[in-house]
Amino acid sequence: MQLGAIARQEALAPLRTHGLQTGDDVILFWLADQSRMTLEDMRIGLDMPPHQFNALIGRLDSAKMLESQADETDGTIHLFLSAIALNVLQDIHKNLKALDKELTADLSAHKTKKLKKLLSKISNLF
Repeated sequence: MQLGAIARQEALAPLRTHGLQTGDDVILFWLADQSRMTLEDMRIGLDMPPHQFNALIGRLDSAKMLESQADETDGTIHLFLSAIALNVLQDIHKNLKALDKELTADLSAHKTKKLKKLLSKISNLF
């Protein structure tokens, strides 16, 4: 269990390089799947209390992970991921794929498939 936690922390090293925390990757991956959002849409989507949300936005903004643009028709501010954030996500994705290969290298294709299916079931519980 501890080895898995250490491996995950190493895979998420690009976060620390930018002053982010473990768990911020989940937020960044979630944002990557969203279209441009308002701050309120983002807070509701993440279901976070205002003080936690403000801290998150401050952290992401200071790390230059977010960009914003005002809507020309109504002036609403929309957020989206910056090029820096997209590069961080790409690096994390590469690291996680490499970790997956490393951890399943000694397993047969059948056992790898069963393991991934089981992990998917566990993931869906949360």
